[in-house]
Amino acid sequence: MKSTNKLSFYLSRMAVRGYTAEQVLQGTSLSVERIRNDTFRANPQQYRQVILNMIGLTGDPHLGIALGAEFKISDLGVLGYAALSAATLGQAREVFTKYYSLNEQIFTSVNHISEGRWWSEIRDSYLLGGEALRFAVEEFISRTIELTGSITNKPFPLLEIFLTYPAPADLTAYQQRFNCPLHFNQPRNIVLFDINCLNDPVSLANEEVFKLCERQCQLLATKSEEDDLLANRIRNYLVKNPGKFPTLEEMAGHLNVGARTLRRRLVKEDVTFQQILDDTRRELAIQYLKYTTLTPKQIGFMLGYSSVSNFRRAFKNWTNKKLSDYREATPNPQA
Repeated sequence: MKSTNKLSFYLSRMAVRGYTAEQVLQGTSLSVERIRNDTFRANPQQYRQVILNMIGLTGDPHLGIALGAEFKISDLGVLGYAALSAATLGQAREVFTKYYSLNEQIFTSVNHISEGRWWSEIRDSYLLGGEALRFAVEEFISRTIELTGSITNKPFPLLEIFLTYPAPADLTAYQQRFNCPLHFNQPRNIVLFDINCLNDPVSLANEEVFKLCERQCQLLATKSEEDDLLANRIRNYLVKNPGKFPTLEEMAGHLNVGARTLRRRLVKEDVTFQQILDDTRRELAIQYLKYTTLTPKQIGFMLGYSSVSNFRRAFKNWTNKKLSDYREATPNPQA
């Protein structure tokens, strides 16, 4: 009951459309063999390139919606079976949230249930930007509809969608798939759901199977955490929590290890905590400049710098370029 990683899913669906793995992976330095490795995780640049390749190959501006509709509960492995055997959609949502690490996602999705409302904020932690962001958001929403409908064996209605990007000229595909009011050029990507759906029974509910699958999810999540390098876990935390750059002691607390243990284990991985911070800051700075319209002052603040001049000096040391040189040399997809 192994899950399918996202790029493997993309390769399989593009193959059905007549495109080779080499075409889909062009410009990523990735191979099929590497992607099929159990420990493989693509980085943001690789995701972005694959998405742009797929859009370019198909010429389909709504490819994200189509691929989301083609995702199956079995592609999630044991996590999917746990959801499929839950008592209600609410319990299925809880197990998805609890074992989020087993469900590879480009986004950080934050669910809110309060005051009779259920809504989810989709956060672009990978800073995809432009066409890639549009694709990924629409795939995520379309996939949510597909998975939820397959669990309850009934249509899953959306009440409202708020999107950060401009409206396309033709809304037909959106209306057919999402069938709800759409609001573009919004400050955040948010989907509003019918809270009453949380009580919908799961069609294949089975308490014993659910307990077994949840236990397997727990074991897999623990093993994944143990196998993952500490450096990778720290980087993932920094990327998914923009503006938060903890001290080594604070990060040790987050990882539930002692500060001395964290230092010792990072030495074994041939990296220091400061190197991880610097590398992550550099990568995020480049992504913010390329794929957002944030000002240097805003970017510096999000990277933990007390002043924009300190951020400018750091960026100069990293890239040997000025901020203005880099942004002028890179087309802004939001423009």
